[in-house]
Amino acid sequence: MNDNKKNITQESSYDLRYTIVNDELCVRKWLYDLSVRKWYPPSSELDVDVFVRNWIGFFKYNASLTAVYNNEVVGVATIFLMPYKKVAHTCMMYMAVNPNYYHIGIGASLLRNIKNLAKMRFSLEFMDVEIWEGAPIMKLLKENGFKEIAKQDNFVKLDDGFRARYVMEVEL
Repeated sequence: MNDNKKNITQESSYDLRYTIVNDELCVRKWLYDLSVRKWYPPSSELDVDVFVRNWIGFFKYNASLTAVYNNEVVGVATIFLMPYKKVAHTCMMYMAVNPNYYHIGIGASLLRNIKNLAKMRFSLEFMDVEIWEGAPIMKLLKENGFKEIAKQDNFVKLDDGFRARYVMEVEL
């Protein structure tokens, strides 16, 4: 965490709740920002719309948490549940934080709580995250027990060139 900013997650105006469908609007807005979108699969705003609709759809199963600060949605983390029994012990996870609230504890709070939700509510054993080389979330994932289980060079092509894809995993 940036030493120049405080951790807001202990303040009374910070809370976590289950995601509701209207939280989609916030995630979509964040991903319309090209500096944020570059770290996620969608390339266009149309792609973002489809991506976010699928992402937020897991709210129906209470598999998504939303961070709220001063009554503003500031982050969302979602467990992508697997529909088949053979792989129902694992999940993918996506997380986004409003760029105006980076480095003040929201990502760490969401990650810690979404891991707990995955283990306690859904009895999951593993959680995976797919990220691109250079993604700022890499440090946070490592600090929270995620290990690299796969790397695929030249997987994604960004404006500044090719980047590797990493799959990070944590045992719950």
